[in-house]
Formats: sequence, structure tokens, C-alpha cells
Amino acid sequence: MAGRSPNPVSQTLSGEDNSRRAVERRLPGRARPAHDVLREYNEFNAKRRQRIPSILWIFVAPDPDGCYRWRVQLDCDCVTEVLTGGDDPPPSDHHWLDPVHQQRLPTGQLSCKHDDSPPAPYRQITERSDRREVSFPADPIEPPDWTDADTWAVVRRDKPHSKAFWTVALACGHVTEVPTDLTWKPTDGPRRVGPERQRKMTTEFEAFWATQPDGQSKQEQEHTRRMLADGWPMPRPEQLCYRCPDARLIVAYQRVGWLVPRKTLSTPPKQPSRAALQRRLERTQAEADRLRQQLAQLDTDKHANAAG
Repeated sequence: MAGRSPNPVSQTLSGEDNSRRAVERRLPGRARPAHDVLREYNEFNAKRRQRIPSILWIFVAPDPDGCYRWRVQLDCDCVTEVLTGGDDPPPSDHHWLDPVHQQRLPTGQLSCKHDDSPPAPYRQITERSDRREVSFPADPIEPPDWTDADTWAVVRRDKPHSKAFWTVALACGHVTEVPTDLTWKPTDGPRRVGPERQRKMTTEFEAFWATQPDGQSKQEQEHTRRMLADGWPMPRPEQLCYRCPDARLIVAYQRVGWLVPRKTLSTPPKQPSRAALQRRLERTQAEADRLRQQLAQLDTDKHANAAG
């Protein structure tokens, strides 16, 4: 889309302040037909409920009558629709699920893929949490397409092996997994090479870049230089974030209404205030006094006519 922002999320790192920036306003275009949205939700919910115990439906697979529709505009100018469980808070206050990686995004971010999105940036690892182990078979004898036979002979693992995968939080607020050796623990810190090996590796990479200037992208070169300067730490203190290129901030939202329209209840008449009732009583009493005077005058006139 012309004029689209390249990717502010990658520049600002986090969407935690987005709830203060998103505004409610009328957005361009129109909402989707309500019957289409309801049909799609019911189909999705039916499949979801097949794998979820019924006792949990109210929390993770609710009936459509509790869903509220919104149109949201992202910082890439795209407009899409979302559903929330109720009409408050607005969608910019929610942690939305990344549909590809099945991880919660920072507040107010949605995933929106574009062909011209920037490459995945490197982010510092700020926290490690869950750990799982994954077993791999021996590597095939034939080298894969991305390397040659000589290199494959060096890096190939000829026996089954296992790796530990840690869930990590990155400085951008996104979550991913990184592999480590089975015995490694966060308290161990990264392992580094000695000074002599560090100098040799630096010399080798400098020679590689001089003879093959296109051998690594600018970003990869900068990453490699940081790792060399830090003693080639393992595991790496920074990781590519594949969520950043598609993560977009909600900058505006518009209410559409309940997914299942609610019946309008008749509003009881508003009760008048005490002051209004007092004024009404005074007017009524004044009118009654006037009518009494008229009746009295009629009686007087009647007696006068009879006497004459």
C-alpha cells in the first residue's frame, strides 16, 4: 500500500504504550456483513469446541452473543476486524494471538503480513522461562541444498542427538524459542572462546568479508561483529525475531456492535423531580382556587337574580 509505514514496531520495540495512542474514530470502508461474520465464528467455534472440554467453553470458546465487533486500523494503514469478549476495553488494550507462532503479542499489536516487510531483526534476550527437550535423528549423508559436501562433512551429525529449547522473551516484547545443549542452564551464562581463538576468528571473518563482500548481509555482518567482540558467546545473547516484521500497532478503532444484536429494552418514563412536582402542585392548586371562585360567583349571581 502506498505511503505505508515500513514497520514502526521494529523501531519502537514494544507496543505496551499503544493503549494511550490508539484513538476511537470512524474508519474508511465498511464493516463486513454481519451474517458472514457470525457464520464464520460459529464454524470456527464448533471446530474449537471439539478439542476443548465443555466446562472451558465459556472461557476459551464462548457463545457468539457475548462477542463484540470492532474495526481496527493498523500503523501500516490496513483496516481489519476483530472480536472481543464484550464492548470494553477497546482492542488496543488486548494481547492478541500471533496466528503463525501461537504466541501472545504485546498489548495492541496484530500480525499483518506484507511482501515488502523488512527482514527479521536481531533482538536481545531479556528472559528465559520454559524448557523442553527435542530429539533429532542422525543427519542424512547427502548434503542439503544450502551447503556443499565439504562443509556438510564437517557440520553433519552422524548420530541421533537431542537439544534443549528454551522459551525466551526478547527486548521487543515478542516470544520465541532458542536451542541449547541439554546440560546448559541460564545460571551458567554463555560460554566464550579464549582471546587467541577470538583473534583468529576475527581475522578469518575479516578475510571472508574482504574476498566475499556479499557473503553476508549487512545485518548479519553487524551481528557477527558483535558476537566476535563479545568473545563468540554460546548460547547467543540475541536472537532473530521473526514476529517483528509482521507485528503492527493498532492506531485507531471503530465500534461495529454486538456479533448477535441485542434486543432493545423499552425505557421506563423518567420520574419527575421533587421541584417539578411541587411546581405542578402549585399550578394545580391555583387552578382549583380559580375554579372555586368562579363557582362562588355563579352562586352569587344566581341568588341575586332570584331576589330580583
